[in-house]
Amino acid sequence: MIAYDIQVFLRLIKLAYAGVLSYFASLISPVHDFIVVLIALATLNIIFGLIEDWFNWNFLKAFKSFIYIGGYLFLLLLAVFVTEMMKVKQSDITDITAWITWVMIWFYSTNILRNWTLIQPENKVIAFIYWVVSFKMIEKIKWLKEYIDKRKDEPNADINGD
Repeated sequence: MIAYDIQVFLRLIKLAYAGVLSYFASLISPVHDFIVVLIALATLNIIFGLIEDWFNWNFLKAFKSFIYIGGYLFLLLLAVFVTEMMKVKQSDITDITAWITWVMIWFYSTNILRNWTLIQPENKVIAFIYWVVSFKMIEKIKWLKEYIDKRKDEPNADINGD
């Protein structure tokens, strides 16, 4: 009798677990592409950082990169969860997560391009694109310019997050 009750209880736990996973999968579904983009850029960022370091594997730097992407993905999923709970329209949820993703894309892109210019300093095309993305783009986004200016005043501030 007790063994039967334990089996029923374990089955109930498995069903609850499957229900929770299904719920989170339904939350992730609309932002799946954003997650794929962030993972792809994080991977490129790690690869270009590794090449720039001449393949000298730095465990601490790599671990920091994985912590960052984990935090970014957590932030993205948290935004989806909160906006879903607050009954925000689906189109607005997409706009919010797209904005967060574009911010992350900008930081990853500048870091990738910075590493690329360090790898190939004679490559004028990449140097120009890096200059445009890291300096001219700032002029177009008011909040980003304010953030960069504020961070320049802080000691030991690393604007690109590397």
